Amino acid sequence: MIRRAVCVMVLSALIGSCSPALDEGSRGPARDDLVPAAYLAGTESRLITSSNTGRTYQVSVALPRGYEDSSGTYPVLYSLDANGEFGTVVETARHLRLEALAPGLVVVGVGYPVGHYFDAIGKRALDLTVTEDSQWKDSRAGPFPPPEGSGGAPGFLRFLIDELVPLIDAEYRVDQEDRALFGHSFGGLFAFHALLHGQGTFQRFIVASPAFWWDDRVSFDHEATYAAANRSLNARAFFSVGMLELDAASDGVPRRYITNLRDLSAILEDRSYDGFEWTMHFFDDEYHTSVVPASVSRGLRYIYAAN
Repeated sequence: MIRRAVCVMVLSALIGSCSPALDEGSRGPARDDLVPAAYLAGTESRLITSSNTGRTYQVSVALPRGYEDSSGTYPVLYSLDANGEFGTVVETARHLRLEALAPGLVVVGVGYPVGHYFDAIGKRALDLTVTEDSQWKDSRAGPFPPPEGSGGAPGFLRFLIDELVPLIDAEYRVDQEDRALFGHSFGGLFAFHALLHGQGTFQRFIVASPAFWWDDRVSFDHEATYAAANRSLNARAFFSVGMLELDAASDGVPRRYITNLRDLSAILEDRSYDGFEWTMHFFDDEYHTSVVPASVSRGLRYIYAAN
């Protein structure tokens, strides 16, 4: 049952206390002729403080239509950067279900209790980057909030595996053998990290415009290390990039989104991992931000296509 009040949970203590989902101060002036504030139907949200990272996350869950009237399980899709992309992922998945292009999904959005995506930029940089790079942090300039650090991906992955996934498995009717992960930019960098180091927790991936430029393409080194010890990679993955994504950046670090993805394609062709199904799509006329909806739509159709 979707609740008007949602639980604020601290997983390490497993103690909950209830508070309104939307505080009164955020509603604006009271008017009798207004309907309740707009929101995504069939969703709920809570705060979770991780014992692995010590950070607090806002976790939102969107249930598919018919969930309350059914008894079966549903595939579950974890969406990173929920402050900016949760709504896009949820409603795209629901539209695709109308034409049976994707199954009914439980979508779990992982973000921060700060409101808009812009205000989450400094926090996501810490959790989604795979190594620490203090030089990059010091070089950041421009209108965006400064990063709170870097190299937190291993701890954030442990939060997902050890804390969030077991909670979702326990509280919702999700298929524990059918989990997907979506990430864009730094989120794509993290999703690739989870593909290599997630211990099979996720079986499907949408990796959009991954920031493989990070730390002198260290993700390629991580893949080479994985390949030296493994012949299989049991997953299905969709990789994407926009053909209008720029290489330059204000911090002087070349991005090379398109080139890096082409390089990864050649590497994966050569590896021929057992059990790994993947494809790459290079979207014409799309930029780094505009490619997100296209990647979600095309990615969902690929990762949930019949084998």
